[in-house]
Amino acid sequence: MDVVNQIDTFNYKMLLGENRIMIKIGGILVIAGIFISIGVAFLFYGEESFREVKVSSWGEPIMVGAVNFDVQYVTNYDFLEKTKDRTEWEKNQVEEFGIMDPTKEQPDHTYFQIQITAENMGDEIVRLTGGQLHLYDINDKRWPASFVGYGEGELSVVELETNKAVSVTTQFDIPYDEEMAYRVGIVPNRFGMEQTTEIAFICIKNCDLLLEQ
Repeated sequence: MDVVNQIDTFNYKMLLGENRIMIKIGGILVIAGIFISIGVAFLFYGEESFREVKVSSWGEPIMVGAVNFDVQYVTNYDFLEKTKDRTEWEKNQVEEFGIMDPTKEQPDHTYFQIQITAENMGDEIVRLTGGQLHLYDINDKRWPASFVGYGEGELSVVELETNKAVSVTTQFDIPYDEEMAYRVGIVPNRFGMEQTTEIAFICIKNCDLLLEQ
């Protein structure tokens, strides 16, 4: 009986050890799967692949994919008033969810406003959002577009229909320098113009300074 009990105890320990090993292997495989999923997502969505970079040195219109862009500097603002509907919507979002970060009527620095006229020359509808637009200075410092909510003419999300043009405005909250050269970058991503493999840079102010570099 002692021998049998010893054999049973040994077998039990062997099985217990094997189960622990299998549990560890399973845990490692789950963690590896998570990292692989993150890696695949980053590959497809975190990095954009572009074949061509286009440059408009003097603000002339430029094609990015199937869309023709005409981007011009408008003016600067220290205050842009939201519509009543936007203010009420934000208030309701805060009351209902408590996590809404209201847009700013008054910028931290200065609202540098531009007008974008975009015409879809292709055969498919193209989505354009503020997320594809960035402002760069001569030192390549970048600012994202800032949505305020002052009316229908402001760029939020636009579905560009084929063979039609739209004109909208957007702005960037920047420490404005009158003597600085500024360029608008159009960079497609998964939120808009996702089928486009081109990016463009359009000089819109003090372009002669860029030519001196």
